[in-house]
Amino acid sequence: MDHSRGDGGDGMSSVHTTAYQRLVAAAAGLKVPDAVHRVATAPPQDPRPGQIWRAAWEDTIQLLLITTIGDDDTVRAVPTSFERYVDSDTLLLPAQATTLEQPLALWWGLETTLPWCVLDRQVGELTNRPDILTSRTLADAIAGTKRGSGAWPSAAADEYRAVLADRLEALASAQWAPQGAGGLSQLFRAHAITAPQLAAALNLLPPQALAVWRGQQALTADQAAALAERLGQPAGYLLAANPALPPVVVHELNRPLRRTQIKKLAAQYDETERDGRLRAAYGIFTLAARDDDRAQPNWTARTDRYFELILDK
Repeated sequence: MDHSRGDGGDGMSSVHTTAYQRLVAAAAGLKVPDAVHRVATAPPQDPRPGQIWRAAWEDTIQLLLITTIGDDDTVRAVPTSFERYVDSDTLLLPAQATTLEQPLALWWGLETTLPWCVLDRQVGELTNRPDILTSRTLADAIAGTKRGSGAWPSAAADEYRAVLADRLEALASAQWAPQGAGGLSQLFRAHAITAPQLAAALNLLPPQALAVWRGQQALTADQAAALAERLGQPAGYLLAANPALPPVVVHELNRPLRRTQIKKLAAQYDETERDGRLRAAYGIFTLAARDDDRAQPNWTARTDRYFELILDK
């Protein structure tokens, strides 16, 4: 008998195959709630109170309930879990309270402020949301809600709470936009780089090269890489010397709807998400600087245009 494409005669392959088939059959039998499917497949949008989001930044991932929207690309959010652990401030929601159709634990004592940039994907929402979203108003609005105050404290619950607190701290500290005003002009003068030399090195028209040389227009990531070896400095050092990014550009790239585009851009250049955000920000900034219509810039349209031009089809 030819076993060259079989199980080698020991039957192990057929056992594994059978187990895999049972797993596939079980998965096929699972019913995803219609509301979950609708939220998961909907185009990304800006966050709103009452929504449940998956937050992710570097190696940190956490489910969150959005409670309030801030004025500076921030949200107030409560960590959410499917775990049985609770503390005295935890609010336990019944399955019918959200479109996830699963009981949830809201760790209200850990509510904190987080930047928009960590919001990765909306996964659900409350089925009944009070106008002002607090632990008290939510408990009053949803039948079957319980509080964790009566739960017996345990070492496991304390440990789990500490894990959640660490995750929130990591998410709250996430940032990507440089804060400094930059110093490109001083850097070029210190290295005796002239505007005509910049034009030749970066294939820029003279007016564009002069704007970069004066520190009025940002270097893109590719331009910084092209100059890095000549100046004996890392590309990141050159990008940090760029003029400050317009807040409207930072806001546009903080929006969750841009995250898929940013991740695709980062993968295209084999770089981190943070570097992908910087690449996009300086690219959009530079693209806008070359636009003839600067009177009333439409930054959403310019961001759309940038990604259309730069991303692989």
